[in-house]
Amino acid sequence: LTRESFSSYREKQMDQSRSNSGENRETTMGRKPLIPRQTFTAEFLVGIFAIVGVAAGGWLAVGLGGVALFEGDQYSLTAEFDNVSGLKRGASVEIAGVPVGQVADITLNDPGALVAMKINNEVPVREDDIFSIRTKGIIGDRFVKISRGGSDITLEPGSTVTETESVVDLEDVIGKIVHSMTQGKDDEDESDGEGSAGTDKK
Repeated sequence: LTRESFSSYREKQMDQSRSNSGENRETTMGRKPLIPRQTFTAEFLVGIFAIVGVAAGGWLAVGLGGVALFEGDQYSLTAEFDNVSGLKRGASVEIAGVPVGQVADITLNDPGALVAMKINNEVPVREDDIFSIRTKGIIGDRFVKISRGGSDITLEPGSTVTETESVVDLEDVIGKIVHSMTQGKDDEDESDGEGSAGTDKK
């Protein structure tokens, strides 16, 4: 090839490459940009499950601990008991077997005890209602039972209930029965001894 023919060949190649690049540019400019499609990755799903798990665990811990997060729908009452053996903070307060509150605190009021309770606002407590400590089943958890009276006067929030029935301690009951049986046997022995002494004198 001569120098002139080689130069013309180079110019043709350059012109063709410029035209191709221009067409590609126009095509690219006229086409809408491609947006990558978003998908839920495994990391995202694991994060969601972790958040749900932590929330459920926290709610369960609060429920088991007897902690009230929202106390705006409850009011306070206090009851005096002679014996609250086995009753724990967070125990249920029930009317006819339906929970209407929970035990908030238990403190010593020598020689008895004071039980602070949170009662649902929609459940009024009357002045002659009786608060008693009962057991669920034979060896179940202790709870506070409210037995309804006939009065129409309701207690104000923060009031102290004195109409109460304390825990029936089985150990005390058994001890009293054993003591009475032992005392009766001793009395019989004494009477038998006096009878035999009188016979000997005759």
